[in-house]
Amino acid sequence: LFYFSGHGVDGAFVPVDFDGFNNKLFHEEVKAVFDASNAKFKICIADACHSGSLNGLAARGSVTSASSVIANYYKAFDEVKSGTALLLSSKAEETSLESSGLRQGIFSHFLMRGLRGEADRNKNTVVTIDELYAFIYSNVRAHTGNWQTPVLEGNYDKRMPVSIVRQ
Repeated sequence: LFYFSGHGVDGAFVPVDFDGFNNKLFHEEVKAVFDASNAKFKICIADACHSGSLNGLAARGSVTSASSVIANYYKAFDEVKSGTALLLSSKAEETSLESSGLRQGIFSHFLMRGLRGEADRNKNTVVTIDELYAFIYSNVRAHTGNWQTPVLEGNYDKRMPVSIVRQ
């Protein structure tokens, strides 16, 4: 899992130690790390302007025990193929918007809400990458008046689990 929330320029993330010239984290570098990884499941989540340029490279309400929820989550991994998913806050040519009312990036706001369970469409207590993306996409588009378009790319199984819903 690689997660970045911050500034971005076309082709790179801009960490806090960026001095105007040095210390960009180029999307090619992130891609190289993912390509070299032997992990079965790989997810890149980025909330930064121009993050979309990275993709050009590559039962609720019931009483359920924590152990059965966790067992269900791990079982979900056994049922999907390995892969890499890139969940990005905006298209390559777009900026990623922030909201003073939300006090954070709009993408990150809906990412966290989705991971906490609001994205669990089928109410099975497992949020998949497909459910998460659908939730983020519709909410970010609506909240930004269609100015920002989240992107999900890669070679991944749409059923890849990304979180469990706490009861």
